[in-house]
Amino acid sequence: MRILHVFETIPGGPATYFNETVPTQIKALGADNVRVIVPDAHVSFLKNTPASCIATFKRRKRYRSLPALALAVLREVKAFRPDIIHAHSTFAGIIVRAIGVLPGRFPPIIYCPHGWVFDMETLGQFRHPARWLERMLSPFCSSIVAISQHEYRQGLKAGISANRMVVIENGISSQTPPIVPTEWVDPRTKVLFVGRLDRQKGVDILLKAAAELDGKAVFRVIGAHVTNKTEIVATLPANVELLGWKSPEEIAGHLAVCDVVAMPSRWEGFGLVALEAMRASKPVIASAVGGLQSVVSDGKTGLLFPTGDHKALVAAIASRGPGEWAQMGSAGYERFMERYRSERTNDELMQLYRRVSDDWPVESREIA
Repeated sequence: MRILHVFETIPGGPATYFNETVPTQIKALGADNVRVIVPDAHVSFLKNTPASCIATFKRRKRYRSLPALALAVLREVKAFRPDIIHAHSTFAGIIVRAIGVLPGRFPPIIYCPHGWVFDMETLGQFRHPARWLERMLSPFCSSIVAISQHEYRQGLKAGISANRMVVIENGISSQTPPIVPTEWVDPRTKVLFVGRLDRQKGVDILLKAAAELDGKAVFRVIGAHVTNKTEIVATLPANVELLGWKSPEEIAGHLAVCDVVAMPSRWEGFGLVALEAMRASKPVIASAVGGLQSVVSDGKTGLLFPTGDHKALVAAIASRGPGEWAQMGSAGYERFMERYRSERTNDELMQLYRRVSDDWPVESREIA
């Protein structure tokens, strides 16, 4: 079986998903049978992937790069002749399915939104057109992978057929990366945030909560500024430390010494940071939104609070002591091992590939 993965962008969640799935497929199927299309500027995010498996396109400004992505897809389909095309995220899904509609033979398409674009709060008035577009394009792929029950339910609400979707929850390796040791000595509750410093991830909610917890909690923020850095720094509470982006090994070190991980997202298809926390036996305080509602078992492996309510986040952080956080973290680790290991994700993806490939007529696999 030959698999072609198509990514329009990689940094963030797509990179984690890529590195947890594609190298495993290469190991199982052989480097000659797995190929990926990624932006040329994002190759450095890929791990354990031979250069021979990587095809690139020039990605500059997003919308202007889509024709280059389309040409790369056409080129690789003709040269690589995949049995399956797996398109990741909205723009790759649009391009691949649009090509599949054109006259000629084409391999079966599997599409994974990695969080529906119409779930984005910032999309505003364009959420309805985005929902319509996803519904219209849904018949032009063999299967849509929903990464959480929330994403599956949102797909149903958008009018996408249940027969077109399959839930394959995200997973990560049970093996933690090597830890870069770090110290964090403070009698207050130590709260770690990992993510982009933007509206989706709710860093502003975190900072409002931190300002009210100066005597009770201390915060470390790992992530990049993608909005107004000056504004964030100017309003930074004294008990918050901005660390910028860190390597997985460095993040593992910070996870090891924190008490709890905070995820105050406004929308979230899944929330892979929660899995990294659970793997490290750390509880998660998260917004009751999207896939986080399934990942975090409220009151057992962490706490859920109303989206956007910084007062509720303050109360959640102040509600437990070190011993109770540690107990929740242990429960989170057990839940992770039972449900969220990448071995399960990879097995379910391979089963889907085989099922779709077996159902697809041989004479329809190649572009004419």
